[in-house]
Parts: sequence; C-alpha cells; structure tokens
Amino acid sequence: MKSVVFSGCHAQLHTPADGVFRHLVVLCNAFGGEGLYAHRALCVLAEDMATAGMAALHLDYPGLGDSVDLPPGVDATQEWLAGVRAALAWARRHFPGVALSLCGHRLGALLAAEVASTEPDVQALLLLSPPQSGRHLVRELQLTALPAPQGDGFYLYGWWLANSTLAGLQALDLGCLSRRPSLAVQVLTEAGVRGLVKLGQAHVQAGGAEFDVHEMPDLAGLRAEPHLVEAAEAAFACGVQWLALRGASGAGVGSLHAPALPLASDLHLPQGLESGCRFGPGGAYFGIVCRPHEVQPDPRCVLILNTGGNPRSGHHRLSVALARALAAVGVASLRVDATGIGDALPAVRGRSLALYSAASLVDVSHALNWLEGQGWVHPVVFGICSGGYLGLHAAARETRMGGLVMVNPQSFLWDGPVFGSEPSVDGGAPAEVEIQQLSHYRRVLFSGDFWQRLLRAEVAVAGATSQSSLVVPLYRGLAGSPAGRLGAGTACGQGPGTFLRFGKEAHAIAAGVRRHRPGSE
Repeated sequence: MKSVVFSGCHAQLHTPADGVFRHLVVLCNAFGGEGLYAHRALCVLAEDMATAGMAALHLDYPGLGDSVDLPPGVDATQEWLAGVRAALAWARRHFPGVALSLCGHRLGALLAAEVASTEPDVQALLLLSPPQSGRHLVRELQLTALPAPQGDGFYLYGWWLANSTLAGLQALDLGCLSRRPSLAVQVLTEAGVRGLVKLGQAHVQAGGAEFDVHEMPDLAGLRAEPHLVEAAEAAFACGVQWLALRGASGAGVGSLHAPALPLASDLHLPQGLESGCRFGPGGAYFGIVCRPHEVQPDPRCVLILNTGGNPRSGHHRLSVALARALAAVGVASLRVDATGIGDALPAVRGRSLALYSAASLVDVSHALNWLEGQGWVHPVVFGICSGGYLGLHAAARETRMGGLVMVNPQSFLWDGPVFGSEPSVDGGAPAEVEIQQLSHYRRVLFSGDFWQRLLRAEVAVAGATSQSSLVVPLYRGLAGSPAGRLGAGTACGQGPGTFLRFGKEAHAIAAGVRRHRPGSE
C-alpha cells in the first residue's frame, strides 16, 4: 500500500505483492459517517482486489479525509466528481494502457456512476449499496440524523453541507448509465433490490450490456459503528471475482516500481506540507505528518491518536483540522492509524479493535520511536475519548511524552471488556459497553429506587470497588514519569462542540507544546 497525492486529493494505492497489474479500480467512499465507519472494510476490499491481481486506488474526495479543504459555500458534489475524474486521469498518466474500472459505496456509487457514464475508457462499474438517486440518499441521511441549519447550509452528522452541495447531490441519478450502454455494471445491495432490478432491466432493454443485481445482506454491516464493522465477505468475494474477469484482456501492464511518472506523495497546503508515512515493524502503522512551512529553531510536535475506531482523519475531520491549525502556528503533528484502524496493516476483517486494551500502548511507543527518529523529542500527545485514555496510560509508562491533552475522556480506568474485541460470557457476539452521560449517574445516585435495590443486593458493586486496585498503579506510573512535565502539560476537556473549530484552541495547544521543552521539568 502506497500513499499518493494528485489534484489536491489523497489516496492509498493497493497493488499485488509484486507490484504488477493490468487492471486498476478507483474505489469511491460514502459520505460523512457512512464513509468514515466503512473505511476499514473498504481497505479490506482494496486488499482483496490486490490479492486478485488488480490495483485499487482508495480515494479521499476534496474536502473529506486527508485531502484539501474546500471553501464553505462551494458545491462539494462537483468537487467530489472532479476528484474521481482526477483519479482516472492520474491512473492514465502513471500507468498508460492499464484497464480502468470504478467501484463505489453509497454516495461513492452515485459519483462513480455519473463519472463512468461520461468516461468511455471505464470498462466496468461495481456499485455497493447504491441509492437509486441523490434524492433518495439525501432523504435517508436526513431521516437518520437531525440536520442543523446554519447560514447557507446545514450540518449533517457534523459534516457541513452547503445548500449548493445539497442541490448537486439531488441531481445525481443512476439513470445516467443510459449514456453508456456498453458499460458492464454489477450492483450488490442489502436493500431496494426490486427498484434496482427494474433499473437494470430497463438498461438492458434499451440496448445496454450486462446489468446484474444481487442481494447481499452482509453489506448492512458496513454501516455499523467503526469498532463493530465487519468486512462484507460474501459481497466482497462476489464483486472482486466479477471485476477480475473484466478489463485485463488486451490491457497494458502497470508496475508500482516503474510508473510512467514519479508518484507524488506530498500535499501542499496553505498551512504546511502533509506526507504519508509508514512506520513500525514491517511498516504496519500509517500516519500523516503535517509540517509547518517555516523551519522552527526548536521544532515542536503533537501526536494525534485515533478516536475509537475512526481512521486518522477523525470524526468530522477533527484531527485534520487540528493538524492544519497547529501547522499554521508553527507546530508539526503526526495523526496515526493504530493497530486495526484505518490503513494500518494487516487490515482487520472482523470486530477485533481493542479500544481500551493495554496491548494498544505499543502503538504509541512505535509512533514515539518514529517521531524521535525524525528529530521530534518529547511530543505532546492528543487524544479524544479512547485516544485520551490511551494517551493517559501511555504517560504512565513512557518518559518521552512532553505533555498530554485529553478531550472528552469517557474513563480514566477500564476494567471491563474492550470494545468490539471480547466475546460475551455466553460466547455470543462481542460485548458492547454502554457509557452514560454524567447526568444519568447523578439522577441514579439521587434515586430512592437505586438505594433500595442496593440494599436488596440487586446492584453489582464489585466492578466499581475493583477500580481502587487500578488507581494506585496508574497514579504511581504517572508519578514515575517526569511529574513536573506531565503535571503541567496535561489538560482535559469535555462537552459538545469541543474543538469543532480550531482557532484559539490550536494557539493554546501550540503554546503549551512550546512551554514543555526537553529537560524543563
């Protein structure tokens, strides 16, 4: 897997083990939360394509993932379509003669269909859980999330959509495929099969080539929370086999080791320069390092950890926003994918993300090793929710951390199952742990019913009392690391809206980073 950049877009290129292929598939993400949650599963799909002898280019659209930011009022739909076309143009320039296909999930399916209908050299189109139209998609998104109007647009799942983008989305329709009757199309979906079958029949009756529709219930799993997402094994196998039979005959040969043009990997931004990097044993970890334009006399750095099972860009692109805001004030950063998250290798196919496991502490250690090798010593570690928890426990063991920023930590100590990784007592599905808001526990504490249940021994208190056995070693670990450094360099924040926009917050973090110099404790 290689990180590449073109036309302001970031993408991951997956190739066969020998780097040689005749068929390249551009993989198009869903939007917002759907795209974020399915990222790891689509990484698995890209690896499956590579195993089958194809190359897969997993694309971040402009304004999403690790790609360039977009101005607030722009029609993002047109920018996303331009990003898909740019990916095809990049493939033509770097691997001329190689067969090209498109694969899209949800919104990505609509974008891929629109582009394939106007690009005559796209030979096959694989659609995963496609809405029949942009209107259907917008209606679904609005039903599953409460839109928050603001100015000339609204927030949906925390992602900003301008009214112009909404109009662009609603103009998308799978009926566009009638423009390309020669295009081979396969649709895999968990719902809405009847309407898609009718669309395929109309396509073929109008003189079109194959348009196959298959019901694949396992695709529904791609819309779960990221730590619960599982690869849609049946759907992926069907789609990869179908693509492998198309495009290779008579196509040219592409080689990762001998592209027609050099593969660029640096994204030039107004705030700084971003580059993908692999580190750790066998290059298992992936990260994006963001460097300020001006070289600082005493370079400072922030290590940004994953939040839950979300990839390095963060929910609502929070990690991207923080990294670029820090670069604008002269502080570098590394946002990472830890084990089993995002583009870390090997890609995890099932629910095995240990979000609150001590085993994850080695991920922080490897990231610190890489930063140290690049000349950044005593970086400040930043984490939201489970990332804050991981940073706290790393601080109890590491002497190389220059400070810790925790935002919205759910727990300082965890003695229960780790999300998505441990089976339930009866051997069923992995345990799911619900963490309530503090107000819930306040209401319980002052509830007469709770105290009556406690007196009747109906409340399990062993879990709560056992926390005392964990407090002492954690406290001792923090005291054992440079107490002056972590004592002054640790901050917590909690509450809705925290770090949605990084202005004063980035300056505050940067100031804190500069204060904590090696040997200042």
